[in-house]
Amino acid sequence: MNETPSTPAPISDERGLLLLMLDNQRTAFRNAVSGLTEEQVRSVPSASEMSLASVLKHVIDGEEAMTARITGTPRGGGDDPVAAWMAAWNVAEDETIDVLLARFDAAQRATEAAVAAETDLDRDVDLPADVAQWMASGVVFTVRYMLLHQIEELARHAGHADVIRQSLDGARADTLAGGGSWS
Repeated sequence: MNETPSTPAPISDERGLLLLMLDNQRTAFRNAVSGLTEEQVRSVPSASEMSLASVLKHVIDGEEAMTARITGTPRGGGDDPVAAWMAAWNVAEDETIDVLLARFDAAQRATEAAVAAETDLDRDVDLPADVAQWMASGVVFTVRYMLLHQIEELARHAGHADVIRQSLDGARADTLAGGGSWS
């Protein structure tokens, strides 16, 4: 029997759109690392200190931190947010690309659950002063703002990942893993 692929229902609510935009950027990361060896994802092919693995670990840490802030769940990492931020760029030997991608998937599920459970996107999210100092001044840190900031961060670093991937083998992340672009 021939089945016609179903067309997904249009996303017309804000939560769905925010999650879609996050997922589009996550797809860019998954594409950027697709088909590469462990050595390639850890390599640093430019003057930058970034590898695909380090950029991926950094954005995972950022998403986990955002979701923890939204849900009010304490995170480990000590009292120094700058040290924690720096540590998120360092990829340990046991943090293989498969391990990082599994953590990326878990972060996505946690974010989706937090957004689904949230009753008010305009609710203020508590950011300690030592974290808020690095954010835009004069902004009320609402759940919506935190999600939009995460989209911005993922998009910025997806661009880095694309350049790193192109430096490795000339492939572009938007055409990998499925042959189409994300949009």
